[in-house]
Amino acid sequence: MRGDDQIEISGIRRQKLLAALLLQANQVVSLGRLVDAMWDDKPPASAHGQIRICVSGLRRLLRGREQDSVIETHPSCYRIRVRDDESLDLFTFETLVAQGRAMVRDNQLERAEGLLKSALALWRGPVAAGLDSRALASLVVGLNEDRLTVKEEYFDVTLKLGRYQQIIGDLTAFVAENPFRERACAQLMLALYHSGRQADALETFRTARMRFSEDLGIEPAQDLHVLHQSILDGRLSLTESLPRDVLAPLPPRSRGQQGRTSGVALLARTSPNTVASDPLEQLRLENDQLRVERDGLRNILSLWLNSDECNPGA
Repeated sequence: MRGDDQIEISGIRRQKLLAALLLQANQVVSLGRLVDAMWDDKPPASAHGQIRICVSGLRRLLRGREQDSVIETHPSCYRIRVRDDESLDLFTFETLVAQGRAMVRDNQLERAEGLLKSALALWRGPVAAGLDSRALASLVVGLNEDRLTVKEEYFDVTLKLGRYQQIIGDLTAFVAENPFRERACAQLMLALYHSGRQADALETFRTARMRFSEDLGIEPAQDLHVLHQSILDGRLSLTESLPRDVLAPLPPRSRGQQGRTSGVALLARTSPNTVASDPLEQLRLENDQLRVERDGLRNILSLWLNSDECNPGA
């Protein structure tokens, strides 16, 4: 954009070049990386010359009233200069997210919700949509993950404000598009439960568990099971927005004197007396560790069954 006028960037090569430079704004980008962005691993012999032609065309389009170009030439490299955060929507997004997180820390949830919502509204689709380039795709992986994380943070704030029914639709769509994000599944369960839809909250868990089992061959994180059990038992008060202990691991059950002596044990990720300050964040962080633990279950089971101390009646 130049003021209120939209600048049309015609040609797929110019679009790829501009995307590659803006995704690395204010950084020097080598000709080799630009070649990869435009042609992947099949560049023509004239690749460097074509890039120079594209850069020249972009300079004319972006110069505007200024004499200096926003695209600088360095030895075998180029750099696009972005002077302020408002010049690039990616920078604006990052600024709004930082401000929103600061408001969360200050417990100013109304302002945090507005800032995070404004940040997410900047997204009009996937980054570099329609540009078929493996090199560009690798640059945008982290950005798309950032968007999903901020979306979950926005849902957290909205839940804490008690706006359960207002976000059920958005949460349902988000979970459908990202079915293996357990934090979002937990958020949807909470929103449904606090909207008086306990059966739908339980069905959300059953659907997620079946999807994990059939597609990945694993169980959802333990904390999601604990939340499911809490809803099943009616241990969540409908007047609470986000119970601090809803996703805390349950204390290990005592097996009594008749139980076998454990030869192998998994260390508890969280002490039974520990209360997470952000239970949904804990769910996300513990998910990776849960995967590591699960990888060792077969070995643990084998040791358990083959142990000389094993109770034959177990």
